[in-house]
Amino acid sequence: MNSFHILDYLFFFFPFIIILLILVQFRSKSNSTKEYFQAEGSLSWFVAGTAMVATTFAADTPLAVTEIIRTQGISGNWIWWYMSVGGFVTVFFFSKLWKRSGASTDLELIQIRYSGKEAEFLRGFKAFVIGFLLNLIILGWVNLAMLKIIPVFFPGYNPNLILIFLLLFGVMYTAIAGLRGISYIDVFQFFLAWFGCIMFAYFAIQLPSIGGLESLKSKLPDHKILFFPNGENGSLPWDHFLILLTILWWSSWYPGSEPGGGGYIAQRILATKNEDAALKGSLWFVVAHYFVRPWPWILVALVSLVLYPNLSEVESGKGFLMVLQEGMPNGMMGLMLSAFLAAYLSTLATHLNWGASYLVNDLWKPLTKNKQLDSDYIKFSYMLQLITAFFSFILAVYGMDTIKGAWVFLLEASSGIGFVLIIRWYFWRVSAWTEILALILSPLLYILYSIILKISFPYSILYTAMSSAIFLLVSTYILPGTKKEILFSFYEKSKPPYFFWKGFFKQNPNLTQTIHANKIHVSLLGTLSGLCFVFGGLYSVQCILWNQGYVEWGSLFFLLGCFGLYFSIKHLQNDE
Repeated sequence: MNSFHILDYLFFFFPFIIILLILVQFRSKSNSTKEYFQAEGSLSWFVAGTAMVATTFAADTPLAVTEIIRTQGISGNWIWWYMSVGGFVTVFFFSKLWKRSGASTDLELIQIRYSGKEAEFLRGFKAFVIGFLLNLIILGWVNLAMLKIIPVFFPGYNPNLILIFLLLFGVMYTAIAGLRGISYIDVFQFFLAWFGCIMFAYFAIQLPSIGGLESLKSKLPDHKILFFPNGENGSLPWDHFLILLTILWWSSWYPGSEPGGGGYIAQRILATKNEDAALKGSLWFVVAHYFVRPWPWILVALVSLVLYPNLSEVESGKGFLMVLQEGMPNGMMGLMLSAFLAAYLSTLATHLNWGASYLVNDLWKPLTKNKQLDSDYIKFSYMLQLITAFFSFILAVYGMDTIKGAWVFLLEASSGIGFVLIIRWYFWRVSAWTEILALILSPLLYILYSIILKISFPYSILYTAMSSAIFLLVSTYILPGTKKEILFSFYEKSKPPYFFWKGFFKQNPNLTQTIHANKIHVSLLGTLSGLCFVFGGLYSVQCILWNQGYVEWGSLFFLLGCFGLYFSIKHLQNDE
């Protein structure tokens, strides 16, 4: 281990002690799968939203941001900032629909929304592919980040053995805690990791070899601190930027930013106590994830670029960690180790619980016809979590090189799926066959455009998204539809705007029409206001840090966003 001070040891053991104390208080005491995977639908908006943020703050995130900044500068962050568009769409258009649906997982929505054997197949297939295979990829890159982090703190020790210990600890407390315990632990872990990164950024900027913000700015090429891309000197090209903002957010499936909501975001939304909590919790998540957290990571990444300009692409993420070796004060090494452990464990626990919820609720339960006791299903989930942890370890050690590379692969390979996940709420003709076709088309179009025709990212996504959207829309008029009884039940439960379901009631005049409130204009205002708030806020911080740019414009958009969000939330509350 590095030469730790007594403060470093205190910070190192601190999170384990707190986790155990929270575990004792909030451990799952029920044998109900609804409690274990959904916290009985009783989480407050703050706990649910913070748990979402903690999960997206994985140990890999600051390393991936460092990889981006070292190649494309600050403007390269638009490769993930664009996801806030889909985030605000989920908040204002879908969060309340999810809560109203009454689903236990987002895959259960499939059999609430669709009918027939095709719906059963789709639910089970997605449970296996997402809950196990894609979950392995996600946890694989999270584990890969820890394999990069461990040698910095424990040089001379076998990182694989340390990672195995962390995985076992994570599996243990995930099994004991259930979603409720995990969520409360996530709240602690988020604030610990966030505070650690803020302190790290502060001390990194004050290093003698950096000399403060002005000195840091003078040591960096101008194109590295651009907020908006200009396409020059490795910066993100403008057409890439536009594709990200207009196409990618609705076309690609990505954990934490699924089009229309989904995955562990939907899991936490469904675990809230009411519709207002679902709205506020998802809003807090998007604001915290895209506005509150990024700048400490960005500043440390820029410091690493100055101190270690010649790192290879594979090693570039380590630049974030190497700054720790540059004369940090006592306790900083331990605090950052705690921050990374907190980030890693929160992501690990959520993905293990979430993946097991799919495999148990959406695959194993239907296969066994719900004939087993809930306690047996929960015990089965323990085994699934252990298996997932084992294979994610193997994948990290033998199957991945860079974190950013895994990000881009997942975005490209899933870019034909997102469209149907959005329109299924509003276009009644969409059936399970449409969604099955999307799952087939997406990898085929990825192979065609990215591998055979060698179209580069993100143009490959543009072609895949537009092609699949056309195919899928046409298919809704050709493929078998959903039974009208199921569609009517879904409409009455979820209460989507009547405007988009007029065609269904015209074809079924015998069904009693319930005209649900059409607040699309308020949802649109909320989405645009949220984007003004986040982008205006990020740009204002950029202007203040570097003492350049149009801070008054950034502040104006930020303030307009504040007022718009307040108005939108006020008018969307209590409308059920």
